[in-house]
Amino acid sequence: MPKIILLTCFLFIFAEINAQDEDEPAFDKSFAVKWSPASLAFGKIGLGSEINFKKKSSFTLNVGIPFEKTMTAEIDGKDRSLTMKTLSLMAGYRLYLGKKPMKGFYFEPYLKYLDNEAATSTDFTIGLTDRPFLVTSDYSGFGIGAQLGVQFMIAKRVIIDWYFLGPEANSSQHNLAAQETGTGLPWSPAEAQDAENEINDFVNDIPLLRDNLDVTVNAAGRNVKTNYKGFLPGIRFGLSIGVRF
Repeated sequence: MPKIILLTCFLFIFAEINAQDEDEPAFDKSFAVKWSPASLAFGKIGLGSEINFKKKSSFTLNVGIPFEKTMTAEIDGKDRSLTMKTLSLMAGYRLYLGKKPMKGFYFEPYLKYLDNEAATSTDFTIGLTDRPFLVTSDYSGFGIGAQLGVQFMIAKRVIIDWYFLGPEANSSQHNLAAQETGTGLPWSPAEAQDAENEINDFVNDIPLLRDNLDVTVNAAGRNVKTNYKGFLPGIRFGLSIGVRF
């Protein structure tokens, strides 16, 4: 379904590019490539493009190329590592509110697809002991949103694109699994309940998820899994830099 919607957007924009607009004088179409530095923190290389096909209208396409990013932080007195990689696709129609092409404040509705994988090691209290667990997360979501931003041009070539408000609605699926590592006997009923409580505490900071999770405990396999499928709100903001051709 996401591919069909994106293809429809491409066809719509292609028709717009080739349509004649008698109300506006001819102008030189331009093209820009951009890079989002902050995307590196989420395990992707965020690249963008913008085609200015009318004086105040552009078509944008952003791609997040996944790579494995590892971050380390001290949690409960121990160094913990989080490994993450993200794939993203986003297509938008940008309307500038000023008088100059590709410059000034703009409004941009967009479609977006995101796939994120993450893993970390942590300790859960099972019974009376702290035991090591590998926690893995898999998220995918297709969303629609609209963002406000402002774009600056330096020396007619260098672009600074600041998008500061972009609420979005996502149809999402999120799977979380916690597997006890090392050797051990199957969990007792009390230990299985402890594991379920620990995973619920782990996602307690995500308000919409914590009350809508399907939790499955496998005592023989010493793991616990959660699943969520449904609506998730989001917000987009950030900064990208680029070059106009």
